[in-house]
Amino acid sequence: MNLRKFVAQDSTEVISWFSTEKESLLWGGWMFGWPLSETEMVNRSQLPEVEFMVLSSGNDKLGFIELQHISETEIRLCRIVINPEYRGLGYGRSLIALSIAEVRKREQFKIATLAVFAENVAAYNCYKSYGFISVDKEPKFREFNGQKWPLLQMETAL
Repeated sequence: MNLRKFVAQDSTEVISWFSTEKESLLWGGWMFGWPLSETEMVNRSQLPEVEFMVLSSGNDKLGFIELQHISETEIRLCRIVINPEYRGLGYGRSLIALSIAEVRKREQFKIATLAVFAENVAAYNCYKSYGFISVDKEPKFREFNGQKWPLLQMETAL
């Protein structure tokens, strides 16, 4: 199992992991539209402050994560997802561990942050088990289709 840089061809499979608008919103908000757009995903992957990474084993794509450079010392883990075929097998924790190890190699980052929707209990517990703690920061919700979804902010020192 390894963490590798995303290539444009990965977008087709990653977006296939979402079958409903709600699943898509829990993962990435409106970032890539609905239905999800390969073009939007590839365009975002080319931004200088963003790195897309894929957790893979052989030819199998197990998961995806976005690393967003917030500042000289802060990196944000975003749009974390495990391929539905591999959920519940510990790959989420592996994806976080490998991502943090990659970030630590760079040495300038001192803190990793992320946000998770309160209803996404499995993801919250995964992040907590890796040492992320809840912090009192904005935003505390996102609004989708007229509904406010509570959002939890988390961070860990690197």
